[in-house]
Amino acid sequence: MISGKTIAKGAVVVMAATLLSRMFGFIRDMVIANYFGATGATDAYQATYPVLYGIGAAIAASVSAGFIPVYNSYLVSNDRENASKLVNTLINLLVFLLLLIILLGTFSIPVPGLVKIFAPGFRGDSVQLTGQLIRIMLPSLIFVSLMGIASGYLNSRQHFLFPALGPIFTSLSIIGSIIFLDPSLGVKRLAIGTLVGFGFQFLLQLPMMYKKGFRYKLELAIFHPGVSRVFKLMMPVLAASMAPPLILLVERRLASGLDAGSISTLTYAFRLMQLPLGLFVMAVSVPLFPALSALAAQKDFERLKETMAKGIGVLAVIMIPASAGLIALDIPIVRLLFERGAFEAKDTLPTAYALALYSLALGPLAVRDIFRRGFYSLQDTVTTVVVTLLSLLLNVILDFALVEVMGIGGLALGASLTVLIEVSLLYFLFNKKLKGMPLKSFGTNLLKILIASIIMGVAAYYTSMFIGGVMDLSSNFARLVQVGVSISLGVLIYLVAVIALKVEVVQDAFEMVKDIYIKFAR
Repeated sequence: MISGKTIAKGAVVVMAATLLSRMFGFIRDMVIANYFGATGATDAYQATYPVLYGIGAAIAASVSAGFIPVYNSYLVSNDRENASKLVNTLINLLVFLLLLIILLGTFSIPVPGLVKIFAPGFRGDSVQLTGQLIRIMLPSLIFVSLMGIASGYLNSRQHFLFPALGPIFTSLSIIGSIIFLDPSLGVKRLAIGTLVGFGFQFLLQLPMMYKKGFRYKLELAIFHPGVSRVFKLMMPVLAASMAPPLILLVERRLASGLDAGSISTLTYAFRLMQLPLGLFVMAVSVPLFPALSALAAQKDFERLKETMAKGIGVLAVIMIPASAGLIALDIPIVRLLFERGAFEAKDTLPTAYALALYSLALGPLAVRDIFRRGFYSLQDTVTTVVVTLLSLLLNVILDFALVEVMGIGGLALGASLTVLIEVSLLYFLFNKKLKGMPLKSFGTNLLKILIASIIMGVAAYYTSMFIGGVMDLSSNFARLVQVGVSISLGVLIYLVAVIALKVEVVQDAFEMVKDIYIKFAR
């Protein structure tokens, strides 16, 4: 029986694991930057790894979205035979299909043709190196995709910890490969660590799956009605989930024609931008989604709209100042976190440039997730798929238009403008579907939050400039002081500003933080 206590416990586990995963992922990026910097070699890795992982994650997300409701229907009816047949058939079918893709990519497509898919701008040694990295990492598609079934199986049986912890072990594997493998392998160490990490991430789930009752069988009941239902449910989700890796593929293809290190620069900046996004969006959306679904089932659409507006407001009061802070302190933050070892001062400016433009998307990205969950609660997946595909097309158009004018900044700005337009369209469609969102009060609060964030950003910027003028920023301590003091003062000023401006959702944000603390304390 799934209770509110079970949901809350699962949410806390996922949030804690997400925080740890982000931390280890960021440490991984710092180690990569320290050992390899932003060069043609790291570009070869960053051109392939995010795209391959994105494709695998899209398959995993869509399989999980289709698998969980079908598998749970068998659990509820206590039909263990069909439940087992469904799990084993999906595992075997997924492995078979992906093996075909991997064999095709490894043996049938020549290296130049394979590299042209990912990075057509590469020349000379970069082509050969990229081809080698692709072939090393291609098998990871199997492990990443199978995580969709593993996590769906375990989550259906109320186990959340192991699936949530998996990414940590992948990061540790990549870090270990850099430190312990032969340095003569160069950037190939990253590819080997990636493959081993994803393999271990999946294998880690098997003992717990076995404990929960899973028994593997060599079954391939492709005409089983449950399998058909899974594929029917997963196809819209797969179409939407493929948008991010496709956008990444386009961005990496365009960046491969720019200066060496451009792809790595984009990757470092994007990961920095995602740090606040991952934790706080999860903290709001995980407990919000069950509430929205319950209100939709009760047809209490007024309370649903109010709950949506409250969730959006809480995210806005957190993410808009985070965006302002990253823009104001883009260079100091990149300098503090990355500028050491092979990552030189010349790499800091383009990374900070991309970070500032990516950061414009922080608020819209957070709000987009809430709107998507609002549509899902109404059992409408088609609208979000159509909007996602339109956004993909717009993103590609903007990338091609802006990269010619702004270089890597154009790619970052194209992504930010796209998500802003996407959120506006989602709001318009959701507002039309439910005939009115509480826009007036939300709009007033949004304006107040924006004013407070600008004040905070200006204060943080000039504080960092002052500290940079009186301290030697060649030392890590001075850099830490510059960023730490600027952020602390900025946060203090922001809190005073939102309280003085009487922003209504501030109390909701404090309550959310308080609830999370109480759940952890228990």
